[in-house]
Amino acid sequence: MKFKEYEIKNEIKHALSDLGFIKPLEVQEKVFPLIMEGKDLIVQSQTGSGKTAAFAIPLIEKIDKSINAPQVIVLTPTRELAIQVKDEFDSIGKYYGLKSIAIYGKESMVEQKRELKSNPHVIVAAPGRLMDHLLKRNIKTDEIKCVVIDEADEMLIMGFDEQIATILRKINTNFQVLLFSATISDKVEYLAGKYQKSPVRIEIESENKTLDKIEQIYYAMEPLKRVDFLKKMLKRENPRKAIVFCNTRAEVESLYTIMHKWDKGICSIHGGMDQKIRIETLNDFKRGKYNILITTDVNARGIHVLDITHVINYYIPFEKENYVHRIGRTGRVGKNGIAISFVSPRELDRFREIEKFVGYEIPLKGGYIERRIKAPIKATNKKQRYKDKINKGAKATIEIKAGRLNSRLKSSDFLTTISSIAGVDREDVGKISILDKITKIDILNGKEGLVIKAFRTKRIKGKVYIAKRSK
Repeated sequence: MKFKEYEIKNEIKHALSDLGFIKPLEVQEKVFPLIMEGKDLIVQSQTGSGKTAAFAIPLIEKIDKSINAPQVIVLTPTRELAIQVKDEFDSIGKYYGLKSIAIYGKESMVEQKRELKSNPHVIVAAPGRLMDHLLKRNIKTDEIKCVVIDEADEMLIMGFDEQIATILRKINTNFQVLLFSATISDKVEYLAGKYQKSPVRIEIESENKTLDKIEQIYYAMEPLKRVDFLKKMLKRENPRKAIVFCNTRAEVESLYTIMHKWDKGICSIHGGMDQKIRIETLNDFKRGKYNILITTDVNARGIHVLDITHVINYYIPFEKENYVHRIGRTGRVGKNGIAISFVSPRELDRFREIEKFVGYEIPLKGGYIERRIKAPIKATNKKQRYKDKINKGAKATIEIKAGRLNSRLKSSDFLTTISSIAGVDREDVGKISILDKITKIDILNGKEGLVIKAFRTKRIKGKVYIAKRSK
């Protein structure tokens, strides 16, 4: 069936036509009738599969404009995603007179309270800020008919468990719960079991499978040649829209400083920037003011921009899952894309792990990686020469009590912190493995003692995490 054949309001059909939506995608086709029936759902679906429209279309169809009160709440893990979900509701409901708002942290509570008094039909929100408004009784909940929990796995990893539970308890009406998640973890299962009634499970093809629509290649190069090669490649590829991924804020800022002088059509965002600037920059990127965006993994799942033709891994991510999330920004909703990775000798082992993870041998397009260790500077005495010989290339693994389930830390947080320790630099940090409750980090060149000692007082995002040698 095409959308024009669906039993939905003509105003919605008109908006879908404007958006170029002709036939529903798989997730839309499967969930649409079940949402209309009022079923609770657990939908395993990746970003880029069309899932926002999958719940937005039927929920707009079910909204009663004569009721002057919120009827739908959508929870999202990030501000950027909240804004984009709100925009999609606005686009699909524009001829129907739909009112929606997005609320999130680091914005004026007073201004948001004023917006809430206008009684929007749809509230899209980050859990923490929505909970604040509920506790202050700024939101009418009597007419809430549906709560959507979007990117549930990501929200639970980020530690929003209690906020989500509080929100669901505060809504006292008999409401439908729609849960969308890229993966169905034990925590997601627990959430579903506690707050849903006989949910219907739907699984849409995983992002790993949709990688078939994305051409993946890599170039081997020495670290100092990255910038020049990036310039040459952008000239040759001439992307309509491209995202360049780095691992840390410092890398983003350094690369942007160089590249923006070369091309004014390049912008950047990262988690350390002012929120308003991030939102404005992302909107400018969407509208086409900029065609190349430099960013970090913090935005890998939060950027939903159509027509991204290229994703470039300027640095290889430390977490295999982030590679999939990064390149999933292209090849979206049925379109093709290209993912290009720059791989230095030090990153090759990590890159091979990514190949195993995606089940695909990514072809080498150019360059050559020679595994070699630079000759050490000659020591001034025999004792120092012996020490250098012992430590050069040595590897020890440390472990820190911070994992996926008990912290919000990313590989980049550990890398940045360890690199800031006196006598330790990036080249001394090897593989970073974030497990459920601990993180294991390979420390090279005999520097593990310095790291363990520094972690007695070193803070990561304001908290001390004790390090010890891994057994």
